[in-house]
Amino acid sequence: MRISALLLGGLSAVGAADVMFLESPGFEKSQHATLKAILSEKLSKVEGKQLCVAHGSIGHDAAATFDKSCEGGIALLGAAPAPEDHQQIKGRMVVIGAELDGVVPFSHFAVARHLAAGMPNRHFAVVAGASHATFTSTTQEVLETDLKPVVSNDRSMEQITDIIRDFAKGGGEALSAAEAVAAELATPVVDALKLEGSTKLGHVACNSDYPTNPTCSYPQFPAHSLPFGPAPAPSPPLPSDCLCGSPWVVQSAPMAYNVSGPYASATKDAFADVSDVHPFHLPHIFNKCVKPDASCMLNVTSVTMHVAKAGDLWPQGKSAPLSIYEFKTKFKSREAMRTNANDPTASGDLDKVSDMCKNINKAAFDWALEHAEASVKARFQKSGEPMVMVDDVEATIGATGPAWIKDELVFKRVTDSNSPTGSRVEVQSWKFVVGNANGGDVPWFIPAGMHYCKLLSPARAMEWIYTDSMRYSAKPTTIVV
Repeated sequence: MRISALLLGGLSAVGAADVMFLESPGFEKSQHATLKAILSEKLSKVEGKQLCVAHGSIGHDAAATFDKSCEGGIALLGAAPAPEDHQQIKGRMVVIGAELDGVVPFSHFAVARHLAAGMPNRHFAVVAGASHATFTSTTQEVLETDLKPVVSNDRSMEQITDIIRDFAKGGGEALSAAEAVAAELATPVVDALKLEGSTKLGHVACNSDYPTNPTCSYPQFPAHSLPFGPAPAPSPPLPSDCLCGSPWVVQSAPMAYNVSGPYASATKDAFADVSDVHPFHLPHIFNKCVKPDASCMLNVTSVTMHVAKAGDLWPQGKSAPLSIYEFKTKFKSREAMRTNANDPTASGDLDKVSDMCKNINKAAFDWALEHAEASVKARFQKSGEPMVMVDDVEATIGATGPAWIKDELVFKRVTDSNSPTGSRVEVQSWKFVVGNANGGDVPWFIPAGMHYCKLLSPARAMEWIYTDSMRYSAKPTTIVV
């Protein structure tokens, strides 16, 4: 079998026997020479068509250019191709990721795998314990972003070449095992992003003012706008499978309300800009109960804005997390919930707490830790930088209104001698509470019975456990050339 390694799409070609290299920085001779030698030996008895090996996103583009020449398939290392990238390549392809890749974080690989589900001739395999430098020389750029591998480069090379050999043959134990590892590691990441309500999984967020997804059933409140009326409808209309709101906000709402009796609540959440006044978007309780017994079911809405950014503690650009930085979530207050349930314990004191948002954020992190793949959880508990929730802080009211709108979840690194890394990251929410004036029986333009939070996404927690908790202490320290 002939082997062509397409290295990041460079233009100068160096050929030897049946092997062609397209040189460029990042996949240097010392690395691809080892790969070439092992592959040549393992594929010497494999009959077939030319196989191509590429690295990274630019390597993918090079492979797309040579797609017709790669009749034996393409092995793509250290990349997370998007659905449109797959459309450029018609032949067979195996995407090989590294579990401890800090440059192309594992969450990117997991999402790429999810989005490629159902595509023909696509395989996703993982080399456990490897880093991005396993695939390429450790340049300064890689050094600043990558994680430290926990398996030797020789062992990783053996695994990579075994996977490629099986791929070339049409199947085998090494490929199957690496695909199984990919599934085990990727499933919790994708599940966390689904719980977040992430748009990274192929669906856009709905517009609750112009509903197109019949499953949302989100009653709009207060349905009033400042002049000159509501914003225009999206054009073209959003798809019918758009995301209604955050499943995590819905799941955590009972923690926010903290009802005291046998009655219950059902919350629907919608994504909206919390500063939007065309129209206003406010949480609301749509019914009242005669008495607070088991027959009482309060129908409630919440409003959530997802803030998509990396944050100061995370790498930017292509290595940034896929999860959101925070939810800006508007809940109804505990006082309002009990008032509408006709619960005699209703009191403004119920919302004079500094742990409502904190406890929801702790639950998000606990969910991620509980659902992380077992070996990832064990590694984090042994070596990862802890993330700890601290008390909520009351947001102020400034000249332009509540500062809560612009205030963002605070992530602060502090020294911790008991931490595996010597530090921890403290997470602090901002709260904003509005009393339930006149039992909530006020005109729409008078806010009443609100308790707003800045919430941690379970997906941001999952990415922290998998990758980002290791960045502060598990960086590679030398450049390999």
